[in-house]
Amino acid sequence: MFLPLYGLVLFSLVQCLWGDPIVTTKSPQDTIVAPTQEDEDEVEDELQVQLKTYGVIMNDLELCGNIANKTFLPFVGNNSSYIYCVGGNVSSVDTCAIPERVEAECGEEPDCTLVFNYKLQTCTTNIGIEHLTFMPQCVENVLSSFCYDRTCTKYVLCYYNLPVLRECQDNLQYNAETDRCDFPEFVDCVENECSQEITPANITYLASKASCDKYFICADGMPYAQECTEGLYFDESCSCCRPKDKASADQTAQQRNIKPFSRSPPQRADILCPQRGVHFFAHKRRRDAYYYCVQGNGITLDCTPGLLFDPKTRECREPKNIA
Repeated sequence: MFLPLYGLVLFSLVQCLWGDPIVTTKSPQDTIVAPTQEDEDEVEDELQVQLKTYGVIMNDLELCGNIANKTFLPFVGNNSSYIYCVGGNVSSVDTCAIPERVEAECGEEPDCTLVFNYKLQTCTTNIGIEHLTFMPQCVENVLSSFCYDRTCTKYVLCYYNLPVLRECQDNLQYNAETDRCDFPEFVDCVENECSQEITPANITYLASKASCDKYFICADGMPYAQECTEGLYFDESCSCCRPKDKASADQTAQQRNIKPFSRSPPQRADILCPQRGVHFFAHKRRRDAYYYCVQGNGITLDCTPGLLFDPKTRECREPKNIA
């Protein structure tokens, strides 16, 4: 689907080392089976296809899962492209920069092109680009992560310039302030619930996940934060503000005091990482941490306090949800 101008991960985390899954509590050197050149080439080809098609290595995740229907997602690494999601699936991958449309919108303006603005869910010219919002990109040899915008639960983990798609489990949300999955009351993201379809039915009211007197109005795909009059709480049952003793709300605004990965010295992994691919391993001694290996380079990543690493999903989860 082509986006109208108006109106409105990585290496499959290559959890398999060219074959069987290798996410395990054992040290990597105990489980590695040397790949054949044929296996290695086949996996490399598939990863490159994913990277070219979607901008990230998909890691067996559904990019369009758990978001509002008919949503346009940004394309990592290409500000002119976007991904159209319908019914939880990728419907199409398109670009704003179609020559005929660029010519019609830009005219004779030098260096002008069309780019995708995911906040407004529309294509626009790059003139006045300082006012536009784009997703970050991976930087070579730098550990970083950023939210996959409009999803709330998905994020991109970068190391050695490789974008890996990740997804928080069990209704946890990605916290951009700490670079990791966190409890909703610390994030308060509702973008994934706002549809960009322009109909009266899609002007919806959503409760805040962090504060009882706060709520959001979704219109044209955008959440607009609102606050109830002092002394009232938002009640989802009526989409209205009511006296505290009559409203069904119990959220309390909270903040984290956790230094993000991107602003912390990397913790070197005390294991021997595979020389090829991207891998996640359970930590040898700590359940609240795990190893991340990229092309033979390993670091240790910590879970948010209260969460433990689950080798099956390769993510940090609440202990009650780990079998």
